[in-house]
Amino acid sequence: MVKLSIIIPHYNSIHTLKRLIRSIPITHQIEVLIIDDQSQLPFDHLIDHFKYFEHPYLHFFENDTHQKGAGACRNIGLEKARGRFVLFADADDFFVDQFYNIVRPYLTSDYDVIYFTPTSKYEESSEIAPRHFEYETIIKNFITVPNRYHELWLRYKFKPPWSKLIALDFIKKHSISFDPVIASNDVMFSTKVGHHMKHFIALDQTIYCVTQTKGSLTKRTNIDVFNARVDVFIEYAQFLKTKLSSKEYENLNIHGRYHLTQALLFKLSLKTIFKTYMKLQKNGIKVFDFWLLNPLKLLKKVREKKHEHHVNKDLYQK
Repeated sequence: MVKLSIIIPHYNSIHTLKRLIRSIPITHQIEVLIIDDQSQLPFDHLIDHFKYFEHPYLHFFENDTHQKGAGACRNIGLEKARGRFVLFADADDFFVDQFYNIVRPYLTSDYDVIYFTPTSKYEESSEIAPRHFEYETIIKNFITVPNRYHELWLRYKFKPPWSKLIALDFIKKHSISFDPVIASNDVMFSTKVGHHMKHFIALDQTIYCVTQTKGSLTKRTNIDVFNARVDVFIEYAQFLKTKLSSKEYENLNIHGRYHLTQALLFKLSLKTIFKTYMKLQKNGIKVFDFWLLNPLKLLKKVREKKHEHHVNKDLYQK
């Protein structure tokens, strides 16, 4: 009987996809659903690469929705899934050794969501990478001090779909799906999961490793991808404004400076930066804090950030 469905969107990454599948134990309790997003390799040839894998429920599907992207692929996976719970994985990542021994006890539970602490490594060297730090901190803060503030960050700031065990009936009950957009397809999915979940737990146990290529955090973007991210961010902010109190919304520290900084980093035009600023302002999203003009408040904020950095560093070393 299938208890766990692992959903994997794939595009032109056969080598790392094989590594990911090898990290999944061979058992009749797990089905692996790979949805190919119109890779350059013909679909039949892709399947041939995995014909000697012994997983009993290794299934391949094509994204034939005419909506290219990981979001559309994940939605296909959700439609095909038969397990009681689902895990999402990216084709260039992998599960850690013995991950199923950690997950298995929860497959008969009545949790909506189980959060696990992720890790990350550089692809080239297997050294620890920083991609998981933000999410590790969110989980450890909630475990250490499970107050409303840390709960809000767990619900609404853990945006990737991976490293979460989610009940399939819960997803279907609330009609939660991924946005078929070219960027940030997972933001509203995770936000709605966080909003609707009632029975959940966060664990200081690791099941999933995200990979990072050195230099990948500064890779180029294009105007369409940038605009898609901004539009999803605005949708995210507006959703939270309607669901949270003004104080709770403020505690999440939602502002648009990140996107303007990204526009500068990727050397987008001044016209694009100005239009983005005006769009954020029009939607009531904070962009600039006037305390930045006050040197005393700025110094206080810098000191707070330094203290926060040292606290986080201690958390990482535990």
